[in-house]
Amino acid sequence: METRWATVDGVTLELPDDSTVSELRDALYKPDDAVLIAVTGDLVSVVHDEDRPLSELVAGCADTYYFYLPSEPDRNELLAATELEAALESGTGGRSDAETTFQRPGIDH
Repeated sequence: METRWATVDGVTLELPDDSTVSELRDALYKPDDAVLIAVTGDLVSVVHDEDRPLSELVAGCADTYYFYLPSEPDRNELLAATELEAALESGTGGRSDAETTFQRPGIDH
């Protein structure tokens, strides 16, 4: 199993490539309602499928991850972005997509 380094909520960790959101949440003692947000260059992905390996998603290429909690929307500029709010809502609206990806707010494209 391949591993790589990534930053999760400000801590640099070695992560297995085939990790799932559920496995990361359990290993890092995150609450059940924490949503994984992945940052890959100028892209942001909200992962909706918690049992699919991250390596199968755009989120698997990320070097920075955040576990978003509804009670902490203003923890940083990215987590407070309106685009993130829309992506979170689309994931709970019955969509079957494994993730929602959008351009990172505040970066000129």
